[in-house]
Amino acid sequence: MLDPNSLKIVAAICSVAGSVVLAWRVKRILDALALIVTAHELNIQQLMPGYKGDIYNLANSTEHANRAKGTSLLVVGFGLLGLSGALNLLAFLR
Repeated sequence: MLDPNSLKIVAAICSVAGSVVLAWRVKRILDALALIVTAHELNIQQLMPGYKGDIYNLANSTEHANRAKGTSLLVVGFGLLGLSGALNLLAFLR
């Protein structure tokens, strides 16, 4: 079996990998939400009296939200963080 120092190294690698996966996932979710909010704001501005300019139909914002909410990478990220905690506990108990 692995010695405590090796377990701590593997735990640190899992922690970093899990954090990177979660950060990347959250960035994609925030990008989709920013796009949806921007489209919503523009649609509201076009409905205001006195709006001059072209009218754009910014539909399908729910498709952007649905594409961004995939759970597989969230499960992987949290799984790696959980594995990191378990490995650190195992190293502590040895």
